[in-house]
Amino acid sequence: MTITNPTLPTATKTWYEEFYARVDALDVTLADELLTEDSTMTMANHPTDVGRDAVRAGMEHFFTMIKGMHHTFKRVVEDGDFAAIEAICTYTRLDGSTIDIPVFTAIERRDGKVAAQRVYIDLAPLFASDAH
Repeated sequence: MTITNPTLPTATKTWYEEFYARVDALDVTLADELLTEDSTMTMANHPTDVGRDAVRAGMEHFFTMIKGMHHTFKRVVEDGDFAAIEAICTYTRLDGSTIDIPVFTAIERRDGKVAAQRVYIDLAPLFASDAH
């Protein structure tokens, strides 16, 4: 098991830093390159997307509802092909305002690609009408 303190500088990016750099860039092409064909993604309380195409479609839909996002890692625990990632996600809403929301993601990898993602987050503050 590896526990990482992401606040310490490293010479090279980890796989999860590269993965989240693409997520934060709202780059849906990462699905074709970094997800297994049978990949799954469960985002908050939404039904699980099953298969690379469904995960990509879910990402495309979510990305239309925000202007941007950026993950700041707090703690990462890796055990073989499993990673538990605690972060703060700064979302930029369509109106340009921002909000920080804590998020925890469990990721399973297979053959160097993401096979399953379970994202535990409360998205209600992001879309609250009185939040601006």
